[in-house]
Formats: sequence, C-alpha cells, structure tokens
Amino acid sequence: MAPTPRPTAPSRPQRGVSSVVFMMLLGLGLSALVLAAAAHLRASQSQSRTVHAQTQAQLKAWSGAEALRQYLYPLGASEAAKLELGAVNFQGLDGVGARISRVDPSHADCEGGTRIASEIAGSSGGAQALLGLVYCANGQAGGGGSGGKLPINIKGNLDLSGDLKLLGDEKARMVVDGRVSGAGSLAGIHELYASGNITLGGSTSINTVFSEGSIALSGSGSYSVLNAMQDITLSGGVKAGSLTANGRVKLESNELVSVAAIGDAQLGSAKLGQLKTRGSATASNAQISGQALVERSYSEGSNGAVASGFYGQTLSVPGWNTQVKMQRQAGLVVDIKPLTPQTISQPRIDAYEYRSAANYRFERDAQNRTVVEVSQVQGLPDGRYFLTGQGDKQDWLCTSSSYSAASCLAKICAGFSEYNSCLSYQPATQTWVLAGLSMAPGVAWFKGNLSAGQGSYANSFIATGNIITAGNNVTEALNYAGFAKVCSNSQFPGLRPLAYCPAGSAEIKPQPAGNIAFAAGGSVGGVYSGGRIDLSAANHVYGDVLAGDVLITGGSTVVHGHVVAARLGTQSGGSSFGASTTIDLRNLPGSFKPGENPSGGGAPASSRLLWARYR
Repeated sequence: MAPTPRPTAPSRPQRGVSSVVFMMLLGLGLSALVLAAAAHLRASQSQSRTVHAQTQAQLKAWSGAEALRQYLYPLGASEAAKLELGAVNFQGLDGVGARISRVDPSHADCEGGTRIASEIAGSSGGAQALLGLVYCANGQAGGGGSGGKLPINIKGNLDLSGDLKLLGDEKARMVVDGRVSGAGSLAGIHELYASGNITLGGSTSINTVFSEGSIALSGSGSYSVLNAMQDITLSGGVKAGSLTANGRVKLESNELVSVAAIGDAQLGSAKLGQLKTRGSATASNAQISGQALVERSYSEGSNGAVASGFYGQTLSVPGWNTQVKMQRQAGLVVDIKPLTPQTISQPRIDAYEYRSAANYRFERDAQNRTVVEVSQVQGLPDGRYFLTGQGDKQDWLCTSSSYSAASCLAKICAGFSEYNSCLSYQPATQTWVLAGLSMAPGVAWFKGNLSAGQGSYANSFIATGNIITAGNNVTEALNYAGFAKVCSNSQFPGLRPLAYCPAGSAEIKPQPAGNIAFAAGGSVGGVYSGGRIDLSAANHVYGDVLAGDVLITGGSTVVHGHVVAARLGTQSGGSSFGASTTIDLRNLPGSFKPGENPSGGGAPASSRLLWARYR
C-alpha cells in the first residue's frame, strides 16, 4: 500500500519576493518621474535664463538705437553727411556696439536730408541681438533758422524790381538759391550769394557778390568783390575792387582794382590796377596801371596803356602806341584758382510742425462751424470750443455752437465795434479774414489761408495755406511784442499764453515760435501746399516772415526780422521784392531773436528712425 502524500505547504516566500519587486519597480518609476521633473525644471530654468538674456540683449540694442538717434540729432543734414564709416562709441552704455555702414546725402527717402545706415549690437549673458537701422538727419546744426548773419534767405528766383534796404547788420548775408534779376537797388547787404545768374541795374552798393552762374551789372553800382563761376559783364558806371571769373570778362569804361579771368577778357576802355587771364585780352584804350599777365595774346586797338606785364603768344598794338609795355614769355602759365560753390541750406517751413505750439488753432468742422482748439492759455481750460456770437457779443469761445451766457467763456477778438466780428471764413477760397482792432495774444494757427487785415496784433500767425496782408496791419510776434502787450494786455486781461507768461514773472519768456510774425505753407502726405506770403500792402511787420513757397513785397513794407522763402510749393513764378522793402534790424528787443525758430531759413537739426529690423 502506497504511502499517503503529505500536503504541500503554501509558497509564502514567493509572495514576498513579488511584493519586493513591485515596490522596487514602483520606486524606480517614481525616481524616473522625479528625475524627469528635475531635468524639465533645469531645462526651463536654462531656457528662462536664455530668454531673459536675449531680452536684455534686445533692450540694450534698442538703447543703442536711441543713443545713436540722439547722437545724430544735433548734427543736421550737412554735418551728418560728413560722418565717417565705422564704429561709434557710446560712453556709459555697456554691452552696446554701433557702427555706421553707409551715408547718403540728399536722399529722396529723407526729404533731401542725409540717410544713415547702421548696425547696433546688444549683448547680455552670452546672448546677442543685432539690429539693422536706417536714420534720417534733417535740418541745420546750431538750432536751425536763417542764422545769425542771414536775414534774407530765398529759395528760387528773385525779382528785384524795387528798392531793397537792410539796416542794422553790417555783416548781413543775402542768399538766393536761384537767379537774381531786376533794375531796383540794393543797400546795406554785405554779401549777396546766388546759385543762378545775377543781373542787376540801378544804384547798388554791396561788398561781395558771388554767383554760381554769371554776373551782369549795370547802372551805378559799387562793389568790393565780384566772383562768378561763369562770366562777368559790367557796363555803365559800375565800379569794383577785385573781380574773378571762371569764364570770360567783358568791361566797358568801368574802374576796377584787379581782374582775374580763366577765360578771355574784353576790357573796352576800362581802368584797371592789375589783369590776369588764362585766355586772351582785347582792349580799346584800356588803362592798366599795374601788371598784366596774359597767358595767350594781348590786343590794344587804340591809345591804351599797360605799365608792365607778360603775354604768352602774340601782342597786337598800333605802331604809334608805345604805352603797352609787355614782354613775351613763351609757355606762360597764369595761376588763377577756380572758384567753387558754397553749400546752400534748404529752408524747410511746415505749418503743421507748429500746430502743437499754438495757443489757438482755428479749423472748420463737418458742419462748417468754426472750431477753436485752445492750449496753454490762462483763463481758458484746454479743449475745443466754437467761435460764435450774437448781437453785441461777437467772437466768443463757447462750449455750445450758439452763444449763451452759460456756455461762453471768453471773447478772443475785437471787431470795429461790439456788433462786428473780427474774424470770418470764406468757404469758396478756404480763407480766414482777420480785420478789426485786436486779438487775444498768443500763437494763432489757421488751417487754410489767412488774410491779415486792419488791426494791431501781438500774435504769431501761422497758416497751412497762403497769407496776404491788407492795409494798416501791424503784427508783432510774441517775443517782439514783449511782456506788456502779451502778458498784461488790457483788452484781454484774463487771457495769457502760459509758456510766454510764467506765473510770478514780470518778463516775457521767449519761445521759438514767438519769433514768427507770419509763417505759411504745410505738407500733408508728402504733398506741399500753400506757402505764399504777400506783403504787397503797406505793412509794418515785427518778427520773422517765413514763406514756405514764395514771398512777395510791395508798397512800403518794413520787416523788423528775417525773411525766408523756401520754394517748397508749386506756385508759378518766384519771389519778388517790389516798390520799397526794408529789413530793419536796429533796436530789436532782447526777447526777440530773429532767425532763431525751428523753420526760419531751414529746419532745426533733427533725426528720426526710418526703419529697423533684426539680423
């Protein structure tokens, strides 16, 4: 009989091992999760540090971009054009590198200014950002304006049919970027510079005349220096000191100290001290009291005389004339340095640039109502008002479109009577017509044309279109008018332009726009319009006159300030000074600085960023 098998004991040790294995696997999984989380955290921290460093590098690059813009800002177009390519160092800016890669003067993208291409690198924590940028530098270094000795700055042609007189500036320059012609007279001008031909008659007295073209003078003028890059022709009783021409010279019976011509010289019966020409000279009873140097041939057809001199080719003199004492010098070379042009700045006048500086901005709304935006006037909260009135309440600023005592805050203009408005608008011609007694002092800005008629005004008038003056208009720019008329005006006692009349002060505080009596013309979307200023009536203007296009004077016009015509518009013809025009710079008040305004004779130095991109 087989033995009975014993029962098998339960396998408890195997169940224990399974648990251990399970716990071990679970621990490994948790460890993997922890390690993965730690790795992700380290990666996130590293990425965060990288992003932070890249952000800081970009901020540094943009800081450098602004630093370069500020570096270019005071240079203006002409000085920026002289910049050398290469690195630009900025003190106090760590982690920033800059270099100028290209300079393009008179670039179309820059409205004739200087275009500057550059690269700016910013670095931080091992990260780097590189910017490519293009800037535009405009205007003139030194604050713009027509400059200390440039009271007359004309772009385009100038007709001098009348008499022009300048008083009070012994070194005054008159610059015309075009031709100058007329039979009127000039007096008090130290230097006349023109890029075109100069043709003048009448009685004129100027120290220096320079033309990039030709000069033709007649009448009874007297000049110290005549320089032309082409020909010079003198007739009548014109007298001069030295004369230099890159081209030919033609004289009649004129008297001169010295003549130098790269071309031929036709002397007529002139009286000269010295003669130098790289061409030939012909004369008919000319008298040369000093030396004559003629590179080619000299010909005298009458009883002329030359004290001494040399010629290079031939001498032709009547046999009986023994007064031409010249000797032949084969291969004679006469040294005459050719004249070169000066740099002429481009005036830039834009009424829209002055809008923010205006105390009163006059416009028309969609319902053809006159809306006045007031800024920085004591006695009036900043904001938009309607100019309205009724009965004996005319020219009030009101919060409603019709007059009421509750909505009207202040009267800003005085007509010929309480029942007359001093300001009207002509929709057909888009012209504001100002005529009355006076207006609240301040910078008055008009969208459209302005006809400044009768009245006495302590205002700086700026219009986006054209400006014409009528009879008996007396306009004083704010800086010229001074404290009493601007800040203590008895007719408008509660209205003071705050920038000019700071609290607690008994003196006017001059502002750039306050040097302007009249400024006209503006650009919208790159299209310039307006800019004609017509002072044809009898006028007394106390301040600068800035025409964005052309300037016309007539009658008896006196301007106590600088005059500028920028020729930016499309109107036909050029500027014209007719009848009697006087620029009087004597006894100017200390608060008035002629030419020191952002657009007088040229925009102030400025710079702006055209575009930028990361590289």
